[in-house]
Order: sequence, then C-alpha cells, then structure tokens
Amino acid sequence: MENLGCASAMREAKFDTEELFFSITDHASTILSGNEVFVRISGYKKEELIGQFHNIIRHPDMPRVVFKTLWDHLKSDKPVVAYVKNKTKDGGFYWVLAAVFPLHDRFVSIRIKPNSHIFAVVRELYFKLLMAETSGGMTASESMMFELLRELGYNSYDDFMSDALLSELSERKKIISYVDSSEKICSEVTTPLGIGLKGLLGHSQILMRRYEQWFEKIGLYNQVKNVFEEKGGILRHLARDIVFLSLNASVASYKVATGGETFGVLASDIRINAKENDRLIGHVHTLAQSLSDTLNELIFTVSALSIQIEMVHNFIQETLQCNVEAVSSELSENIDFLVALVLIYSEKLNALQLKMDCSIQESTKTLNQLEQQVMYLGYIQVYGIIEAASNTDETVGFGGIFSQLKGLIGKTSEEIIVMQKMGITFHTENQNLMAEAHNIGEILNKFKTESDAIKTKDV
Repeated sequence: MENLGCASAMREAKFDTEELFFSITDHASTILSGNEVFVRISGYKKEELIGQFHNIIRHPDMPRVVFKTLWDHLKSDKPVVAYVKNKTKDGGFYWVLAAVFPLHDRFVSIRIKPNSHIFAVVRELYFKLLMAETSGGMTASESMMFELLRELGYNSYDDFMSDALLSELSERKKIISYVDSSEKICSEVTTPLGIGLKGLLGHSQILMRRYEQWFEKIGLYNQVKNVFEEKGGILRHLARDIVFLSLNASVASYKVATGGETFGVLASDIRINAKENDRLIGHVHTLAQSLSDTLNELIFTVSALSIQIEMVHNFIQETLQCNVEAVSSELSENIDFLVALVLIYSEKLNALQLKMDCSIQESTKTLNQLEQQVMYLGYIQVYGIIEAASNTDETVGFGGIFSQLKGLIGKTSEEIIVMQKMGITFHTENQNLMAEAHNIGEILNKFKTESDAIKTKDV
C-alpha cells in the first residue's frame, strides 16, 4: 500500500493544452461551482467538491507564501495570477497557471496548462521558497521570493504575474490550432436552452477573433513602453549635461578679457534654454512613466480578457457536446459570472485606451515644444561658434564648449525624433483599435442580451 501511495503521488493528472477550466468560490474560498474539466482533473465527483474549501486540492509542495500573495491581492479586490501545483483525490498532481478575478461576492479562477519557459524557472523558484519556509518560516520565504523575482528582472510580483500570463497565453496560441466550434457540437441539440447556447457560442467566437487584434498589438505596446522609458531616461541625462555646460559657459565668460559681455549673454541664453529643456524633459519623463504604468495595466487587461472570453467559449462548447445535462439555474449562473468578467474587462480596456490616447497626445505635444527649444539652442550654438572663432583668447576654451553643445543638441534631437515617430505610430494604431472597440460594443450588447435570455430557457 505504501508503494501504491508513492506511485500516486508521482502521477501527473494529464489534460490538454487546449482545455481551460474554472471554479467559482465565495470569499471564504468555499467551492460553489466549476466546469467538467475542473471536476475531471481533480479526480473527485462534483458533489464531493461543492461546499468544500478550495484547499481540498492544495498540494504540499506549494510554498505558503504564494497563497499569501494571492490572498493579499484578492483582499485588496485586485486580480492575481499564480503558478499552482494541485493535488488530485488519489494523491497525484497537476500544474496550472491560475488567473483569479474578484467579482462582487465571488472569486472566479480560470486555469490553463503552463508551457512557457517561465514555468520551468518557477518550479525551481518554488523549491527554494519551500526550503526557506521550512527553515525560516513565511517571513524568510516572502523575502526570498521578492529577491528572486528581482534577480529575474521583475520589479514587483505584479510585473511577474503579468509577464507570466502573457507568456503562457502566447505559448498556448502557438501550440493549439484553431478549430471551428461547430465541428465539436452535436447537430441534434434542439432544446430551447441548446439553441440559445449555440447563439451565445457564435458570439463568443466572434469576440475571440475580434479581440485577438489587441493581443497581436502587445508587441507594439511593449515596444512603445521600452522606447519611452529608455529615451526618456537618456533625455534626462542629456538635459543635465546641457545645464552643466551652460554653467561652464557662464564661468568662462568672466575670464574673457575682450568680448566677455557677448559670451555672457550667450551663456545666459544657454542657461535659460537649458532650464526650460530640463523642465520639458522632466515632464516627458513623468508622462513616459505614467504611460508605462498604463501600458502594463493594458497588457494585463488584454491578456485577462483573452482568457476570459475563451473560457466562456469553451464552457459553452463543453456543455453543448451532445449532453446538455447541467441544471439550468447553475448553468445560467456560471455564464452570468463569466460574461460579467468579459463585460467588466472590456470596459476597463476602453478606459485604458482613452487614457493612453490622452497620454500619448500630451507626450507628443511636449516633445514638439522640446524640439522647438532644441532648435533655438542650435541657433545659439552656431552663433557661439562664430564668436569663439573670432575671439583671440584661446585659453578660455569657448570653442570647445560650443562644440560639446553641438554634440549634445544632436543627440537630444535624435532621441526626440525616435520618440515622436513612435508616438505617431502608436497614436494611429490606438485610434484604429478604439474605433474597433466601438464596433465590438454592439456585439457585446448582443452577447449580454443572449446570456440573460439563457435564464428563461428550459433544458
């Protein structure tokens, strides 16, 4: 018997990459519902799961700090994503990436099979956390978790979980091939409920395709974020260099025996211009940070929306595979919760796009102002070169100062141009997606209407 127990503990419960499953709990983590895939993989009967705490499937290999992080997010009414190793009824195991969303007085957890490179890293990380917990408790493992995440390049757990969800969904899309839903549905489904579900399935499939456009733009979102973060930082350093050079010019102007007044005026103009440049660049940097935060939130929202819509689609498809046996009230309630998530995150996506549009327009406006300032600084530099060439006092070094200024102006202009081009490209793409979101709104309204109608249909 002991050997059988060990064998069970080593046995992985298999499920396909294309399968998604969900469970719905109350805020005390009591299981209220779940789909067939969730029940099947757990090894329990459905009636054995309903009413139990979700930790009935918790595996002892899981570090407790992961669940602490999960609950910290949920208690703050924030979604959370985590890799979780679960235990089956017979002692086996299965790994998932779980995305958990607070919804009114419920938590909706949607899970997929992990396949990305991050998953391999996480398994090693979890082992280290478990060892830290064994020797030093929760405090030790929590400190280690954030340290290990920083070593992996993540500033926070939120950054990590957003990247994990995106990576797993991207890898999943590479693995699974698209199959028309109608191929998996029994043509003999003719009950009012079945017909209603078929209509809802069709709309969910349309939404999956339409929202795929946003998922495909995530590469652009990351590019914009990286360019604005990188170039914004470079501009700040260049602005400081120009301010420092203006101070050197002021000091040098006092050393000139003849024509010092002219150089003093030029130095003053450089200093005034440099301060204004510094102010504008500081504003660009602030806008870039704000845009980066918004883009991070947008990327997570797009990923969340992708998994939510597919979960609705797969759940309806699962129900329609020739055996519509679910009690109508439970079925309609599950659809209610899943559809509600889609609607909430669709609205959130629209709000984030509008916010981004305002940010990018403000950034472009500030960059244009900065471009004008730099052009004027260029005129000062040219005049300064001419004056320096006509000055016989070579000990002061004005020629070198204005040559350095020319180099700084050139570098600043180059960075501005890159940001301007990226801003224009992003603004155009975002406008197109905002127009598409307006069109999708009509489909979402039909989606909601048909999901509400499910409540009135009989099995």
